[in-house]
Amino acid sequence: MSIHVHVEQTPPKTWQQFEELCADVFAAAWSDPGLVRHGRGGQAQDGVDIYGRSGNRWPIGLQCKRKSRWPVTKLTTTEIDDEVAEARKFRPQLRSFYILTTAPDDADLQAHARMITERHTRRGLFDVQVLGWGEICRRTTLYPAVADKHFGTGGGGPREPLLDTWYASDGRLELKGAKLAVTCRELAHEFREWPSGRLTLRQRESDDLAAAIAAYQGRTLSVRQRKVRLALRDKLARKQEQEAWISRGLTLLLGDPTIATWMFTIYRDTSDAARAVTGFVNHELDPDKLLVKEGTIRLRLRAPRDPETCLSHYISRSQVSSILELIRQRNEKYGPGGHTETVAELPEKVRGSEAIPAVIHAILRQLDDGQGLELLRKAGILEIGSWRFELG
Repeated sequence: MSIHVHVEQTPPKTWQQFEELCADVFAAAWSDPGLVRHGRGGQAQDGVDIYGRSGNRWPIGLQCKRKSRWPVTKLTTTEIDDEVAEARKFRPQLRSFYILTTAPDDADLQAHARMITERHTRRGLFDVQVLGWGEICRRTTLYPAVADKHFGTGGGGPREPLLDTWYASDGRLELKGAKLAVTCRELAHEFREWPSGRLTLRQRESDDLAAAIAAYQGRTLSVRQRKVRLALRDKLARKQEQEAWISRGLTLLLGDPTIATWMFTIYRDTSDAARAVTGFVNHELDPDKLLVKEGTIRLRLRAPRDPETCLSHYISRSQVSSILELIRQRNEKYGPGGHTETVAELPEKVRGSEAIPAVIHAILRQLDDGQGLELLRKAGILEIGSWRFELG
């Protein structure tokens, strides 16, 4: 018997964790690898966070309602009515609709859902079910792999909790400005509490591709349609590879203790963290990132204590001018040699937007080449501000 059956589980801290838990539980219950998380904040979702298939029933919609534990908030019949009204707009028309909540199981809410189902049945519409936290936990424990992932192997907490999900569209990070800066600092604290936590990047285009692929489910397809679906799946796979790579880089930037020291202690009063995550995401999503753009100049970066580990990154002439001007000012103020050629002493905008993202890319490459993270730490390669630079 699973250890999780005997442990009182605490609801997830974030809506992202709760939605991922619900997706995993129902994908396992329905044996549906094609289950899709539908849209994201800022997009019309028609009352549906997740949709999938159970046998010949498709589509089935899930709406996830995470509720505060303190002060305690509960799901209401008004919320149920509002979500059901939104779910009627979903296309193709739903066959079933689940409202999933971290609030306690509630017999009155379940009775309300049955009444809606009775009315819907007469009109040929979907049935409605409301599942509280106790029932969701019960269903989770039926699938040990899902329970271990979200509750921990000993019931003491998830191994790799999803701390946040960020979104990009048209090759640009959507989160920006003061909200991005605050979110970066919040996540740094979350990673201290959950060192194995995850930060995920998703592209809006991936959601669109997943929806287009799902539209082929349950249909008898011609060879041409199968080829079209394969092309969509190939595009989605490439985007998912991009997203996985960028998610690893963001997790390093905000979660690794050595790198986070530079980002949030040494550079505490700068905008380096926000600039670095924006620069990293946008550069990695740039389809022309491997091309040397006209009018740029090479910024060569070398790892501390390991000059053989180096990379070339190309920056604009105006950025080069800002570096030379800062060197001139420091030499004038402190005398010859008053400026050291380290990333830490680059102008803030160049350091945050260009140098640090390039260093993170290089670290990921080394990890993919089989270098362990702790080995890189001992070698000083994670000391991102100590990397040396030269122009040209």
